[in-house]
Amino acid sequence: MENASKALIIAGGMMIAMMIIGLITWGYSNIRSYKQVEAEAEEREQIVEFNKQFEAYNKKTVRGYQMISLANLAIDVSTRYTEEEGYRPIEIRAIMSKNVDLPGATNNELISGTKYYDMRKYVTNIYDKLNANQKNQFKQFYFECTDIFYDNDQVLGTGGLGRVIRMVFKQVKVKEST
Repeated sequence: MENASKALIIAGGMMIAMMIIGLITWGYSNIRSYKQVEAEAEEREQIVEFNKQFEAYNKKTVRGYQMISLANLAIDVSTRYTEEEGYRPIEIRAIMSKNVDLPGATNNELISGTKYYDMRKYVTNIYDKLNANQKNQFKQFYFECTDIFYDNDQVLGTGGLGRVIRMVFKQVKVKEST
């Protein structure tokens, strides 16, 4: 009888220990999933903040000096954040009207027969070398954002988190007020 009661006490102790281990495992799993959801929400928030810098230029009228600011922002971000960290370089493209070239630019790139300028290259290689008159000429241009692409865009076939990777602007004519 004495052995039987000890066996029951041991069995009960084992069951209590297994329940405690199960509760600890369940609690750890819940805390871990909560932290993971929290980290994902923070990452989404950071992506939204990252994109806001660029989406501010997603409008019908962007002046030439704003294009320079945007190109400088793209250069800065692309330099600061590397591809090893999961960031892709940000492209800023300017499509000019027929027979209009950017001041000082001799080369442009073609895509699907459309002539465009890579504004990052333009600012880095050409803009700073322009004289004041040419810079003022560029500042008088008006652009409209026609496309914005993200690194998870199905059109581009890229997998990513949803950061801005390309913005396309088209030169537009603005009615002058009289």
